[in-house]
Amino acid sequence: MANYRAVIAINEHGLMLGVGPEGRWIVSTSDGRRWSAAENRRVLLPLLERRHEDLTTLNLDLASDPPPWDDLIRFALSSWSDYWAGLALGWLEHGYPAAPFRDTLRALKDEARRTQAIRHRALRLWREASKP
Repeated sequence: MANYRAVIAINEHGLMLGVGPEGRWIVSTSDGRRWSAAENRRVLLPLLERRHEDLTTLNLDLASDPPPWDDLIRFALSSWSDYWAGLALGWLEHGYPAAPFRDTLRALKDEARRTQAIRHRALRLWREASKP
């Protein structure tokens, strides 16, 4: 794909997040396969293992779409895994804006299959995000 610009490595196995020629977010592999970031958010999960400041401060001038961080957080909070939900909660606890995730946090805090620690963290963030 001409004019593809890699922005950040997702993992150490050649998975990259970049911007395509139309300014859309694209995931690429070391063997040249590419797809839109919205098609498979699951592959973006390893980005949550980094500090959100490392991603939110990237130079994103070539992208016409907003970065996929909000979609990634929403996906992780709703995922099957307390690990990924916990990392997404960590982003919110460390300053990533929580207000857009009020509904997701409300659902997470009441989800019986989640650990008590995850539910309590979600409850605290939901309360903070719900303040007028």
